[in-house]
Amino acid sequence: MDEVSKNNQDSQEKPKSRVFIRTFGCQMNEYDSLKLARILEPSHTQVSRAEDADLVLINTCSVRDKPEHKLYSLLGEISELKAVKPDLMIGVGGCVAQQEGDAIIKKSRDVGFVFGTHNLSVVPSLVEQFKRTNQPQVAINYRDEWEDMPLGFTDQPRTVAFVSISRGCNKNCTYCIVPRTRGPEVSRSTDEILREIKILAHKGAREVVLLGQTVNSYGLDFSPRGSFVGLLKEVAAIPDVHRIRFTSPHPQEIRQDFIDLVCSEPKICHHVHMPLQSGSDRILKLMNRNYRRNKYLSIIEALKSRVSDMALTTDIIVGFPGETRADFEETLDIMRQVKFDASYSFAFSPRPGTEAADMVDDVPHEEKLSRLYELQSLQFDLTTQILNDWVGKEVELLLDGVTAADNNLFRGRMSQNIVVNMTAPLPGAKIGDLVKVRISEASKYTLRAEPLK
Repeated sequence: MDEVSKNNQDSQEKPKSRVFIRTFGCQMNEYDSLKLARILEPSHTQVSRAEDADLVLINTCSVRDKPEHKLYSLLGEISELKAVKPDLMIGVGGCVAQQEGDAIIKKSRDVGFVFGTHNLSVVPSLVEQFKRTNQPQVAINYRDEWEDMPLGFTDQPRTVAFVSISRGCNKNCTYCIVPRTRGPEVSRSTDEILREIKILAHKGAREVVLLGQTVNSYGLDFSPRGSFVGLLKEVAAIPDVHRIRFTSPHPQEIRQDFIDLVCSEPKICHHVHMPLQSGSDRILKLMNRNYRRNKYLSIIEALKSRVSDMALTTDIIVGFPGETRADFEETLDIMRQVKFDASYSFAFSPRPGTEAADMVDDVPHEEKLSRLYELQSLQFDLTTQILNDWVGKEVELLLDGVTAADNNLFRGRMSQNIVVNMTAPLPGAKIGDLVKVRISEASKYTLRAEPLK
């Protein structure tokens, strides 16, 4: 029997283990979880419930304290499961793992191994080492180079695909733990990015989402320097890619060539997510954000003056150390001026190892929550008005699934990243198609549409 036949026979005789992956945090973490599933694919089949798994992996986030608390809450639940299934293996990765290392094992004795944000590729060996020794394993060493990974990540067709273009961040915002957990910014090879996108497009992806902590700093670490605008042009030249999104650009790095391309390239979606964090120049300075409100507003004006239906979303922190009521009012003022389609807002929580953690956290917790509620109420009103303004208009959807209420009705997404549910069938259409529909109704966070007659 030749070696290939023997290996095939061995793989058929040895059943795969089952892995459950739970992801907290940002799209970068979701992307990393896809990579983990692909890395483990030779030996593990992914399942949708922890109860069915032999291996549970938790991919963590530490940008705020709430996801960190969720980790230990989930570990408590998994420990109860392990009491019933003693052979269940538990691994913890992501930003909390990078930050805390073996402290996680000390807090939860049921954790078999911990792996950092730069150590996804060693997870199979950590699994094997724990099986052999039954001793906890920790791998959180930093790597300067870009870690090679399987391209394409999944054999399942995905209409929308995430593609990482960089890792880490050089901005050093005083509240942010990302430079500590993911390291300095490292741009990925342009050739590797384009090759992966072509593979994903061949598998059915019609929209790609380019991911990075600061996407528009892409290529600044190359010699000679590259540029995010240059990368966008090359992605747009791939024939099977119909839509391009990206998250998140930093206002400090936005130049005229970026605005020109975003407003003129038809494949780039009419949606820009650009973190604001605060509308107060004083607070922006304390945050080390390196732009001021007039700069931010000038970028918004440049985008909206050329693309009237440009959707704008943002991130906002309330209750940062030293934030007065007047500072908070300046944030509300920008929200009213810009009329964000959506905002992701959070009450400040100090992250260990950041400059802000050493500042006097002088905004009472109750006041933080009150400001957060006020801001979110304003955003709800803005979102409601924006969604209602779409009623009666014809829009183009990328069909990416079916509605929760009826598997015979499609769900799609507008260029503006708004989810639209169909109220009637679209004869002959299939997932991955771009179709024109008419918006018939606005609901709380989504729209409904009917076929054009």
